[in-house]
Amino acid sequence: MTRRGGLLAAGAMLALGGCTVGAGSGAASGDLFVLACNYGRFYGTPNLDGGVLETTGYDLAPTFFAGTPTDDQIKGPQQMNIMEIQMKTSGLEFADSFGVNIQSSLEVARCIRGRTVNGQPDYLVTVPLPSALGTATNPQPTTLWCDWSGMAFSDGGVPDASLPGTPDAGTILDGGMSTLASAPRIHITPYTYVVSSLILPTTCPGGTAVAQAMDGWIQFDNFGSAEESNLAPANRDRVPANFIINYGDRLRATFNVTLGDPQFVNAIKTGTAPPTTAAIGGALAGYFDFDLARGRAAQPFP
Repeated sequence: MTRRGGLLAAGAMLALGGCTVGAGSGAASGDLFVLACNYGRFYGTPNLDGGVLETTGYDLAPTFFAGTPTDDQIKGPQQMNIMEIQMKTSGLEFADSFGVNIQSSLEVARCIRGRTVNGQPDYLVTVPLPSALGTATNPQPTTLWCDWSGMAFSDGGVPDASLPGTPDAGTILDGGMSTLASAPRIHITPYTYVVSSLILPTTCPGGTAVAQAMDGWIQFDNFGSAEESNLAPANRDRVPANFIINYGDRLRATFNVTLGDPQFVNAIKTGTAPPTTAAIGGALAGYFDFDLARGRAAQPFP
């Protein structure tokens, strides 16, 4: 269902009208450990056998914000507009970066619009997960994806969909029909329409330190023209199939993610044995707020 997510280097960019590429505000902080960070040194508190006992505080302190919209390589009705959002410590290529990869802007916009038809949601409430996460009683697992109740994904607990186990959050659900929340929370997993990563070339030079969001949520208060909060759900317009984020549109969101080792994600996707020890992990929370500005031509994800 999903395309392979990843982070794109923002590179040198230009200005469009009153919007400057890189301008914006945001924050991203939490706790992190990396087994081999600065030329083999730990990021975290190592114990006597060389493992990591505790995480250490991490603050991205972003100063550069960018979004890259592009269409994927599938042509025709199934083509999905992709949006890559980045927060970086600086505008340099090799800077720490937290990225949110939206693999279908249309589905995200439909969730944010929150339109209902005959009392039913006109958006994806649940989405499938890899069969490897299934059980004998639930061989085709799904996860709540677009939640308007304001109840789910409250703690970003790892078992909530990305790894086998009993969910520890989101147990009080209403199928997305509640309007108690001002905006929906979209579930972030490595297997659904919104994925996220943290790369650490500045904090961890001399290697490739990448963490993937195993679980968590993002809540968009502005996603271009998607929101119609001034209207009742039944009166909101259908999101057009060719929905895109235009240059000059505002992107504003809060997020909370649990970070993990991408090797575990790959093991689930490929059906191979996971590693015995995670090389990276932690949690990150924050927000971003910027206007999309034109830069270099976007390239489709590989």
